[in-house]
Amino acid sequence: MATLGRRALTIGLSLSLLAAGTGAAAQERWVAAYAFSPSSTAGPVGPASAPNPNDVRGPLGPEVVEGAILTQTALVTASGARVRLRLSNAHGAEPVRLGAVTIRLGDQARDVRFGGDPSPVMPGGAPLVSDPIDLPVAAMDRLKVSIALPHLTRLPTHRWRQTLRGADGVESAPMRLGALLAGIEVESATPTRAIVAFGDSITEGTGALPDGPGGWPERLAARMVEAGRPWAVINAGIGGNRLLHQGSGPSGLERLDADALTPSGARCLILLEGINDIGRPARAEYAHQAVEADDLIAAYRQVIRRAHAAGLKVVLATVPPFEGANYFKPEGEAIRQVVNAWLRDQTEADGLVDFDAALRDPAAPSRLQAAFNSGDWLHPSDAGYQAMAEAIPLSACD
Repeated sequence: MATLGRRALTIGLSLSLLAAGTGAAAQERWVAAYAFSPSSTAGPVGPASAPNPNDVRGPLGPEVVEGAILTQTALVTASGARVRLRLSNAHGAEPVRLGAVTIRLGDQARDVRFGGDPSPVMPGGAPLVSDPIDLPVAAMDRLKVSIALPHLTRLPTHRWRQTLRGADGVESAPMRLGALLAGIEVESATPTRAIVAFGDSITEGTGALPDGPGGWPERLAARMVEAGRPWAVINAGIGGNRLLHQGSGPSGLERLDADALTPSGARCLILLEGINDIGRPARAEYAHQAVEADDLIAAYRQVIRRAHAAGLKVVLATVPPFEGANYFKPEGEAIRQVVNAWLRDQTEADGLVDFDAALRDPAAPSRLQAAFNSGDWLHPSDAGYQAMAEAIPLSACD
């Protein structure tokens, strides 16, 4: 009887602890609501392009700063009462010594701490997650995150439109600066899941006007909010990224786990990548990295298997047309056609979005519609990004 009593007590305590743990988990429903993927200089580097003074994203800013405050605007796609920041020094060799970090929504400002420290050191090769911050946000709010860098700091290679305030207190016009803010998570009061939009510059939003609705991931997020759907959308695009090779950041296969499979609440992946794998080998410095359609198909299958193993659904997207782009060749177009045919026919993924059909010119299917061309015959215009977002069924990840 004594043995039975001890067993009963043990079972009771175990159930109590399990219930307590379940309750704690239920109280903290953190979901990724903004993302900016870290990048690196790995891989072959082509000749530097001449700075474009008319680039709508602003001029290139300095690579190294000291005594400066960087301010980045981030669109969150989930609602909740608290947020926390994720900074990243993933590809930095040296620690980054931070000054004050603040977050602002309208006239509400909060100081950010990391383990109680207002000015921590971010180790080389690692991220840094903040303490929870009491700041109620609604999906589609734009938050301003300011990071003081009092010491000499080399900024990450992946740039985003930001402002810089120097020691003189004067804030610059927006410019493209390496970004340390890699994510914002929201503690959602209701169950919310995250869709990860994964790809290259067409996912990142190159060609969309600054301070507008954004690229197709942000526009998809707005559609989800308007429809009352419980999905946040985060943008894990890197301009120039490729699935199979480094250069313009780690390859898609290399960064998949960190950028797509592990963000809080991630349950679905929409993959649009492959045009740079096809196009870049047309340039002499990348000719040794030529790919065939079968190479890309094998990469898509790897993404599907790895995402499914992590519990995510996978929605693949066809590769949009690119005739007129500076790396277009008929041989590349032939590869794109074979890849898109496989994407449409395959049954291994959980869904398909036909961006090619949404963007192509019916009279010249290897080119974008003129209204959807931002100017380089590769990146969509704002109208093109809207067409892409509308081509995605709101139930695609259900």
